[in-house]
Amino acid sequence: MREILTIFMDYCGDGIYPFLFLVALIYLLLTEKDRKIRLVLVESSFVITILFFFPLFKLVMDKVEEAGTYYRILWILPMTVMIAYAGVKLIGKHTRIGIIVMILLLALGGEYLYKNINITKAQNRYHIPQTVVSICDLIEPAEDEERVWAVFPSELLHYVRQYSSNIQMPYGRDMLVASWDHVEHPIYALMEADTVRIDLLAELADDYKCQYIILNKAKKTEGDPAEYGLEKIGEVEGYDVFRNVDVPVLKKEQTLP
Repeated sequence: MREILTIFMDYCGDGIYPFLFLVALIYLLLTEKDRKIRLVLVESSFVITILFFFPLFKLVMDKVEEAGTYYRILWILPMTVMIAYAGVKLIGKHTRIGIIVMILLLALGGEYLYKNINITKAQNRYHIPQTVVSICDLIEPAEDEERVWAVFPSELLHYVRQYSSNIQMPYGRDMLVASWDHVEHPIYALMEADTVRIDLLAELADDYKCQYIILNKAKKTEGDPAEYGLEKIGEVEGYDVFRNVDVPVLKKEQTLP
């Protein structure tokens, strides 16, 4: 039970919204008369909340889910809807004063989002780094071409497939999660080495039929890319983009030899 409480407290962080949700849930359990609202909003939330804090349920979930994901059950709870509905119901006839109190409570109970170093203002409508968008636009296949394969540095892996499904990668974010059971991809091992050996990288790019390689300019390399069939086609915000001329970009209906 202590572990579950720790998970809940970590999920809450410095905010009070989860606690406001619990208060709203108790309030609506005692006061809500509409049967449909009770069933869909209140009672379902109550059952999920009870299950979350039930040790036996956690034991079962640990068997079927990967470690460290139990908190995701809280994502199911309609916290904001519950708080808003309970707030409006509680305010009743005292609308003006109630709204002011509610706004102050929510504002003071929150935290400025961009104080978190892991959160930045969106650079585009996709909410991914503009660097990734620019690189993908540069190597995106034409309408009459098959999907391409590209080797990306580890820091960009999360975002590529969020932007384009026409760009495939020989390895994905599974390389970044230590708890996942996987075999380290040889290209990933080369890309993560202190010094990237261009000769070996080009050879493996040929073997895995990768048409593009993206290298972080801050990464130390050994060898001249041009000598190994890697033609630089662009530079995007600290990244060099290379075309592996030994692997053609296929037209649709074609197959690689």
